[in-house]
Amino acid sequence: MAGIKSCGAYIPLWRLSRDTVSAAWGGRSLGGERSVANWDEDSLTMATEAAFNCISGLDRQGIGSVYFASTTAPYKEKQCAAIIASALDLSNEVFSVDFSNSLRSGTNALRAAIAAANGGSEGDILLVASDVRLGTPRTPDEQTFGDGAAAILIGSGGVAVEIERMHSVSADIADVWRKDGDTFVQSWEDRWVMLQGYTRNMKAAISSMMKKQGLSPKDFAKVVLYSPDAKSHLDIARSLGFDPKEQVQEPLIGQAGNL
Repeated sequence: MAGIKSCGAYIPLWRLSRDTVSAAWGGRSLGGERSVANWDEDSLTMATEAAFNCISGLDRQGIGSVYFASTTAPYKEKQCAAIIASALDLSNEVFSVDFSNSLRSGTNALRAAIAAANGGSEGDILLVASDVRLGTPRTPDEQTFGDGAAAILIGSGGVAVEIERMHSVSADIADVWRKDGDTFVQSWEDRWVMLQGYTRNMKAAISSMMKKQGLSPKDFAKVVLYSPDAKSHLDIARSLGFDPKEQVQEPLIGQAGNL
């Protein structure tokens, strides 16, 4: 069964206090800080750093594919996955793919990697997700967005974590978007984004998965949920019967931001 063989990450050294951001325009501070890419960093350089961290000490000859997922790729017409493969000194026969244009790019790439591994893909799949998103000035996004990258190595043998089941829901919602040519991420009215978008779809996906597998909240030692802020994932966990204090993983919103 396919699963995760190794993982890696990269978060920039620089931090920006949310008090500093809010003081600049007289808004309310959300507390904590966010990670900030340096002037010579972007989603591609951070992805490469995370990839190096992921495969450190491993045999690179076993990697057959490189997947890069991002909404902020530095090139409109140039494949970033190929650049990462080159920087890692992988074989020129490696299969390289870019996933983009959606915050689901990372999980879409993961699903594709698992399918490829279970289907007998030649070699392991190195998947890297990275973003440097800019929130519109004077909005909560300016305070909460963080910069960083994560990498995982997917394969069908010698895995550390087996991925037993995957489930998703699809819905066209007016939540966040950035048109071609836009510098900043835009969003709709917050209650619509959270209640009709994030909360409804997260609960639907999680509850459906547990129902199909015959699982209940007590069957889980740890639950890891994406969250755009420090509290929304806790509300979802609580409504589904999980203990927010004992079972839910801290998402580091206060230390690194919404990555």
